[in-house]
Amino acid sequence: MIDFQSAERQRFDEPASEIGLEPLCAMINNNLRCYDLAMELSTSTIEALPQSYAEQVNFEDTCKGFLEVAKEAVHQTVSVIFEDPGVQELLVKLYHKDWLEGQVTEYLVATFGDYFTDVKMYIEERSFRRFVEACLEETVVVYVDHLLIQKNYIKEETIERMRLDEEVLMDFFREYITVSKVENRVRILSDLRDLASAESPDSFTLVYTNILEHQPNCPVSAIEHCKLLPEVVEKIVGLREGIPRKDAKEVVQECKDIYEHSLVDGNPSKTGFVFSKVKCLSASKVSLWRKLT
Repeated sequence: MIDFQSAERQRFDEPASEIGLEPLCAMINNNLRCYDLAMELSTSTIEALPQSYAEQVNFEDTCKGFLEVAKEAVHQTVSVIFEDPGVQELLVKLYHKDWLEGQVTEYLVATFGDYFTDVKMYIEERSFRRFVEACLEETVVVYVDHLLIQKNYIKEETIERMRLDEEVLMDFFREYITVSKVENRVRILSDLRDLASAESPDSFTLVYTNILEHQPNCPVSAIEHCKLLPEVVEKIVGLREGIPRKDAKEVVQECKDIYEHSLVDGNPSKTGFVFSKVKCLSASKVSLWRKLT
């Protein structure tokens, strides 16, 4: 069983798009079935052995291995979608002219819908729901990443388009998973929109405090855990028009203090699903504090 899991994991070394949608769905089904069979074998074996021997038998790690492979296959299935050239072509337009005109998110969810129809035919319902959740999480991460790397000033039309995006994503994903699960994952987009439209230092810090409740590892300061980061508040404040330099520095410093006071033994209390995956935060070595220098 361990050798089988190892062979399955080796396949993940290939790009998801090269493995293909159907083989990945088959991996999900096969490993979940193997998990069920391994659990049955574990139960029957332990029941057949004297207690002294049964206590020495450990199927737990092996059984969990099948679940881990299935989970990774779910994420790889999501990767197939995001590696699609058509999807990538849409994503590079985020926060640019076509996006403002409603020609990105609406087309993106239409593409998702086509993929979801195919995937739903191949895997059982419980796996499909996990797949949809993973796809939504990746969508949110990508939207946050592009917001932080784009260089256009945030204007009223930007804020309105961000709000419409949230509605489009909510309407689409709640057709497949519960509204509460969609809301929990889309909330960070709403919070960042509130941050981008805040009108005073107090409102900035209030919104940032709310973000930390759900995403405790949302960075603020230019140096976090010895890494130089294009941090969130600093970046968004820098993209706002009409904020005096003094007020901007005050906002960043206050949010930095809030972040530092939220740490437990120097670390975030937990890791949210967004900022640990945002590429520009993990890859950049310089602060992108625009306008404030």
